[in-house]
Amino acid sequence: KVLAGIYPISQLQEPYSAVGYLASRLPLPPLLQLRPPSAADGWTAWDICEAWAEKRGYKTAKAARNDVYRAANSILRLVAEGRLRLCLRPPGYTAQKGE
Repeated sequence: KVLAGIYPISQLQEPYSAVGYLASRLPLPPLLQLRPPSAADGWTAWDICEAWAEKRGYKTAKAARNDVYRAANSILRLVAEGRLRLCLRPPGYTAQKGE
């Protein structure tokens, strides 16, 4: 609902699952030109948000840590605005395209 623009991004309590959904369908780290995480396990939604917060300079007010919540909202807004395009084809579309 969020990625379709039906539910407002600002009302999300936990935007990381939506970023994880995006990351499973789009190559977010290369698109956003993010540095690889320190762990060798690969990218998680949290890692993507943390790297984006570091790149954009999003910091929390009190502790000056990376503001991953703000970064997740920023990534979702990029998709809602159309700057990152998410295209989902119907099941079997590619197999039947030549027919």
